[in-house]
Amino acid sequence: MPRLKRTAFAMALAATALAGLPGCRPASIARATTPSADDALAGASELPGRRALARELYVAGVPLLARYAVVHARNIDRGGAAYQGPLNVLHWVMVPANGSRAEPGSTVAASLDLRAEPMVVRVPALPAERTYLLQLTDLQASVPAQISSRSTGNQAGDYLVVGPGWQGAVPVGIVDVIHADTTLVSVSGWVQGLDTDSARVQQTLQRGFKIQPLSRHLAIAPPPATLGDWPQPLPADMARHSALFFAQLEALLSFAPAQPGEVDLRQRLQQLEVTPPQRTLAQAATRALREGMADGQREIDQRRAALSGCDAGDADAAHSDAIARACAAQRTLQEG
Repeated sequence: MPRLKRTAFAMALAATALAGLPGCRPASIARATTPSADDALAGASELPGRRALARELYVAGVPLLARYAVVHARNIDRGGAAYQGPLNVLHWVMVPANGSRAEPGSTVAASLDLRAEPMVVRVPALPAERTYLLQLTDLQASVPAQISSRSTGNQAGDYLVVGPGWQGAVPVGIVDVIHADTTLVSVSGWVQGLDTDSARVQQTLQRGFKIQPLSRHLAIAPPPATLGDWPQPLPADMARHSALFFAQLEALLSFAPAQPGEVDLRQRLQQLEVTPPQRTLAQAATRALREGMADGQREIDQRRAALSGCDAGDADAAHSDAIARACAAQRTLQEG
């Protein structure tokens, strides 16, 4: 059973969240002597900054939590109702033409685990009358690439999807290298069908699309598998209102190494660790975290209302706008 990663910061933040509940104060806090009035005032003066930092981290962290929750439900939680199948496998659904869709076709989804090695995405040659789209989206709700009839044409090709920091040699025959900023990447797409297609024709089309590890593509021994527990996603309500959001964010940052020129979220998270050993101030500090989360969610909701919804858009727009990424990620989580 997956469990939430228990880091030192997670434990400290859990103690902070529980400290304000009757009967839940850690013994070290219960035994602490009452700080001086000067200490209490100094702690209270930090609350506006704590709230602002919580808002910043919430907006930056929403995509990680929301998109990870989708990956976990679809490809990790084998006993869950939303489970589609394992990681690194394309999962297809045939869709007939109906009132909302003018043409038949097949939808496809997958989650790529790039921790141990890159993945090769193969697309087949398709006739001109058929179109397809494969969109790759990382855990930060950015879109590193679209492989599609419009962007790359209907010719066959192999595309190498690599995670952060990969420095290997690109094999001969690779059409393009797609660099992702996180080690988990979602694939979603659509292959156009024709009214004359039988189920066998659609299945033949689907078999032309493949995902395989780079080692299998090269017919060499695979690297050692990456082991470790998958963090259990927070329930949706807790992910919006509980201070445990920040503990989960720290756990998920293992899938999103800091990029050059970016502010390392780990350093920002460390600024939330210090909690004065006084019950009243612990309650106030926790309240500041929740208020900061509410501030961030309010901005996301305002963006959603202004746009009548949210879309990740192209990679450049998503990279430059944290609110847009958070809004798009919550939409994906809502749609499942």
